[in-house]
Amino acid sequence: MSAFLTIKNPAQSEYKEMKSKFLSFIYPINSPDEVKPLVDKLKSEYFDARHHCYAWRIDEQMIDKEENNIALFRTNDDREPNNTAGLPILAAMDSKELKNVLIVVVRYFGGVKLGASNLAKAYRQAALNAIEEAEIIKQVPQSQIIFTFDFSVMGQVNKFLKENNFTKDNYEYIEANKIRLSFDKDLSHTIENSLNNIYGLKIFSKNSL
Repeated sequence: MSAFLTIKNPAQSEYKEMKSKFLSFIYPINSPDEVKPLVDKLKSEYFDARHHCYAWRIDEQMIDKEENNIALFRTNDDREPNNTAGLPILAAMDSKELKNVLIVVVRYFGGVKLGASNLAKAYRQAALNAIEEAEIIKQVPQSQIIFTFDFSVMGQVNKFLKENNFTKDNYEYIEANKIRLSFDKDLSHTIENSLNNIYGLKIFSKNSL
């Protein structure tokens, strides 16, 4: 698995162009399912804005092979002229080689039409400003498994955790006999096989992070 660039925490910025105000927001995401709630929240908070445009991109390594119909990116112009908002936002993201990121730009129209070219430049700049406010980090694709086990095999579970160098940074007890593990995605097959070899242990769920 290859590391990719993303952001550590959400950030935001503000940009003004020809009396229009552009509020830009950037979020780290791990799934397309996270996009709509974040966009809807901004639409609710900035309900008086005319446009809420966005773009997102997910690293292809984060998508399970069985889910090959899932898109890796999307753009939305939200009633701006075609390709003057979403694509410039995505272009700003791609210029920094960012993945697993959502950028939303909220526009308050100032009464002066910018024209398609200037409008696209403004959305791109607004997105770049949000990126500048964020902390860019390298991320290795992660997987997560939650499993339950009989108390009679607690010793085997502890041995598994120790032999695979798991620490409290990458596992936690959800309940007394229920553990959440996080690990590099390319280890998924090995980890899952090891867990399946422990009698009395049941994998409750697994997903990519």
